[in-house]
Amino acid sequence: MADADRRLWLVARVHAPDEGGVQTYVAETARAYAALGWRVTLFAKSSAGPRRVSSDGVELIDVGPASRLRVYGRLFRAMAGAWLRGERPKAIHACTWRAALPALVFPRPLIVTIHGREVGRPAGGAFALLRLVLRRARRIIAVSAVTRDLLVQRLPDLAARTIVAWNGVRMPADRPATAFQYGDAPAQILTVCRLVARKNIPAAIDAAAACLREEASLHYTIVGRGVDGIRIQQTVRRHQLEDHVRLAGYVSDAELAEQYRDADIFLHPQIALEDGAEVEGFGLSVADAMAHGLACIVGADGGPAELVRDGVTGLVVDGNSPGALRAALALLARDPALCRRLGDQARIWAANNLSWERHCRLVLHELPTRRPAPSRSTPALTEGG
Repeated sequence: MADADRRLWLVARVHAPDEGGVQTYVAETARAYAALGWRVTLFAKSSAGPRRVSSDGVELIDVGPASRLRVYGRLFRAMAGAWLRGERPKAIHACTWRAALPALVFPRPLIVTIHGREVGRPAGGAFALLRLVLRRARRIIAVSAVTRDLLVQRLPDLAARTIVAWNGVRMPADRPATAFQYGDAPAQILTVCRLVARKNIPAAIDAAAACLREEASLHYTIVGRGVDGIRIQQTVRRHQLEDHVRLAGYVSDAELAEQYRDADIFLHPQIALEDGAEVEGFGLSVADAMAHGLACIVGADGGPAELVRDGVTGLVVDGNSPGALRAALALLARDPALCRRLGDQARIWAANNLSWERHCRLVLHELPTRRPAPSRSTPALTEGG
C-alpha cells in the first residue's frame, strides 16, 4: 500500500484526560494504528480541548467540551475541514456508534466499534439511529462475543459484517512475589472499575465480610468512582469493614500501577441487568489484571467470562450467588500457591491473546482469517463470527 493510502481517520466523542474505558480504547487504538504505519487523524472531544496536538504519528483534533449536539457539529466541521484540505482516509473508524454520526456523509468505508451496553439499551428513536449507523458501516467490530450476540439478537441482518476482536493490553514488567505469596501477610484484594450497579461491588463487599467472619485474612481496595459509590460506602459501614476495605476513589496512573503490583486477587463479579441489555461488554480492568499476573474472580455474565478460563486463568462465578462468590474468594484468600498459579497462567494468556496491534489488524483485515474451535473463552476471530 502506498504511503498516500496509509491515512486513517479515527473519531470519538471522548478522549483523555477524561477517564473511562472508551477513552482507553481511543488512545490505544490510535497508538496501535500509528505503530502499524498508519497516519492517524483523531477527531475527539475532551475537557482539555479545544486543542490540536501531533505526537507519534497521531494528529489529535480535540473540539472541546459542549452539549452533545454541538459536539457532533464541531466534529463534523473538523472532519469537513480536513477533507477540504485534501485528506482522503482509507477508512473512517468510529470508536462508538454514536461517534459515527458526523462521519456518515463522507464517502469512505466506515468501521464502527461496539462495546456492549450501548447496543442493548437504545429504544425508539435511539434504536432507529443505531440501526441507521450500523447498516451504513462496512464493518462492525464487537469487542467480545457477548457484545456481538447482543447486536445480532437485535439486528440479525448485520451478522455477516460483524466480527469479534478483543481489546488489547499493555504488558507490564514482571512483578516480584507479594508478601501473601510468601505466606507473610493477608491477601490483597483489588477491584478497579466505574462504580455502577452492573459491577456488583456491594456483593463483593458482602463476600469479603463473610470470608473475614470465617477467619480468612484479607484487605480489599476498591479503585474508581461512580453513581453506586454511596451504596458501596453504606455496605462497608453496615459490615463495619472500615479497617479492611479501602475506597480509594480516582487514582493516578502511577498509583494504579502500584495497586496492580501489590495485589493478589482481582475481584470483578459483574452481573447482567435489564434482561441482559445492561452488560459488561469486555472488561478492560480484568484484562489489565490478568496482564499483571493477578488471580481474577469474575462474574459469568458478560465479556470477562470470555477472558478467564475457570480454574485455569482465574475463577468464573455466578455474580448473583452470594455463596458462590464467597466460596471463590475464600478459596483464593487461603491458598497463596493457587493464586500464584492462576495469576501466572493469566499473564501468559494475556500476552498471547490481548494485543492492541492485533486488534487493529483484525479491524482492517490485516490478519489472515483464522477459525479456532469456538469456545466460551476463545471466540472465533472471523468476519462472520
